[in-house]
Amino acid sequence: MRHLGFSCGWAMTVVGAFAALVACGDNGISREEIAKIEVSEGQRPVAANGAVSVSPSLPTRLRISNTGNGALMVKDIAIESTPAGAFTVTSLPVPSAEAPVEVWPDSLGHSFSIAYDATVVGDGARPKAVVRIRTNTTLNSGTEFVFNVTPEQSLAKLVLSPPSLDFGLVSANQSSTKPVSLLNTGSADLTVSRIVFGGHPGYTVSIAGQSYSVSAESASTGITLPSPLVIAGGSATTVDVTYTASGPESAQGQVVFFSNDATAANGTTLNLFANLTGPCIKVNPMRVEFGSKVVGQLAQIDVEVESCGDVDLILNDVVIATDPSGVFGVQKSQIGVFPLTVAAHAKVVVPVTYLPGSVAVLGNDGQFVQDEGLLQITSNAYLSQVDIPLRGFGTDGRCPVAKITIAEGAEVIPQTNLHLSGRQSTSSNGTINNFEWTVIQPNGSTSTLRPSKFVAEPTFEANIIGEYIFRLKVFDALGNESCSDAEQRVIVTSNDAIHVELLWNTPTDADQTDLVGADVDLHFLHPSAAGAYFHQRFDCYWENTTPEWGFASPQDNPRLDRDDVDGAGPENLNVDVPEQGVRYQVGVHYWDDWGFGPSTTTVRIYIYGQLRDQWADVRLVVNDMWDTHYIDWPSGVVTRITRPGGVPQITANFPIPNSSWPF
Repeated sequence: MRHLGFSCGWAMTVVGAFAALVACGDNGISREEIAKIEVSEGQRPVAANGAVSVSPSLPTRLRISNTGNGALMVKDIAIESTPAGAFTVTSLPVPSAEAPVEVWPDSLGHSFSIAYDATVVGDGARPKAVVRIRTNTTLNSGTEFVFNVTPEQSLAKLVLSPPSLDFGLVSANQSSTKPVSLLNTGSADLTVSRIVFGGHPGYTVSIAGQSYSVSAESASTGITLPSPLVIAGGSATTVDVTYTASGPESAQGQVVFFSNDATAANGTTLNLFANLTGPCIKVNPMRVEFGSKVVGQLAQIDVEVESCGDVDLILNDVVIATDPSGVFGVQKSQIGVFPLTVAAHAKVVVPVTYLPGSVAVLGNDGQFVQDEGLLQITSNAYLSQVDIPLRGFGTDGRCPVAKITIAEGAEVIPQTNLHLSGRQSTSSNGTINNFEWTVIQPNGSTSTLRPSKFVAEPTFEANIIGEYIFRLKVFDALGNESCSDAEQRVIVTSNDAIHVELLWNTPTDADQTDLVGADVDLHFLHPSAAGAYFHQRFDCYWENTTPEWGFASPQDNPRLDRDDVDGAGPENLNVDVPEQGVRYQVGVHYWDDWGFGPSTTTVRIYIYGQLRDQWADVRLVVNDMWDTHYIDWPSGVVTRITRPGGVPQITANFPIPNSSWPF
């Protein structure tokens, strides 16, 4: 229910046919109700006394919401900038004590923006600002909500998907090629300038059309790319790796990508496996996050080590290699005597402990400074040394500890319904009473936490490819908030040979996650359709979601796995084993705008889980048909369909033969 603002005195709320008068007390708050202020940047909540970064190229937009049950009166939004004029705040309307902006529970809230002008900052200066939002009395911040502002530091972040390539069994004198996606999840351009390429000489890697082989030089000093690979923020590119077998022997290798990712000074590693008959090691998790733990109390997380080859794995040692604070440990007595033999396909558990010695302090970014360490496992595997980062920070026990578990794990396929749980969160002050979840999604995803973000165990449909970041804060029986948010990341990737995503944005639709919105449809044509959309057999779309194509095998049939009829998408289509020697065609049709007007559409095409092309922000109006791409098989070449000049090929008022309702 959306509420209209009204001033205090008397107010009437109508629920169905029931009317109730609510009397307002002093300072604009009902005697039995109180507001709770929340400030957010997009879907990221801003903590009290936390920090917000602002880019000089684009103002940062923030929203004030009310998660309490009484009226929130915003009386002033003030900014104290150093130097003066570096940061400015804009709010329409401008709140004042005489004319406060009223924000009611479940309303859209009040938006304001902060701009940064770098031209007024002198050389060597460190600009900063403090924002003070003055309100009536609230449950969580009294009468003033304060946070800090700093200039945005654009960073690049390299993520490999998948993080390793397993070529399986490759026969002698045969070759197998697999792609890996280099995804820049940061905001600044990512520059890959060098690789170190080692392992079996049967491996080659193709980067920007240039092929490189394993050599003594490539495995030691590495290869400097003649033209650095530049990937824009939020974008991805594909690198192909080929293994050519000269015999039945096992083959392992590594490609280490060196870039301007500040978090990967030692490079980002892609592990390669083929014909695994020798010892092999796999570790889970690859990073141990203890989160906040009470000072003086021992915490433990188990690391699982698997012998993934066909012969025994011998663990030579397991040690804490780096531990500046002296707080991490390994319970080696619970593992066995080293060297330890782990049978093929068997597993062993390595208990890792954390005993914080002091309460963590807040850093300049408003987050607690963490203890960091490194667990090192050495073995007889080709990857003879595995390093696992360790992190945690100490608390005094007054605040609860949030913890996230995800039943489906850290890597899933599109349309996976994730089951999140905060039940393992703990508090020294009794039970955990309240939960508050947030999620950062890939561009274009509009999924929401169900039934709400305030339950202990919500579900979430991860419906497009990319990285999802889930965060949880909890509150104990005394109302204490967790010292820091728990965080878990999930990578969504496709196992199908062809995966097509359609997303759209309708600017005039204020809530594209509700049950009313623009209906845009994905179409996938077989060559036998001869370009005819809505073909009864050879067009895969909402009325023909699983057509029978090819050789009477379901594997070569397309599947429209998700049809969205009420706004934003996505719609997803998949083919497990495409037919040989065919050219498929992709199309997008704007079925009904439901009065919301034009939409901007985006099509993404993945081959074996790797993004081959993204055509974004193509404007369509109702009844438009857009011919987007050809997909040739078995080459996997993806080609845009364009008119002269490279513009999209769109047919207005497309005639629909034998049309019917799209449900």
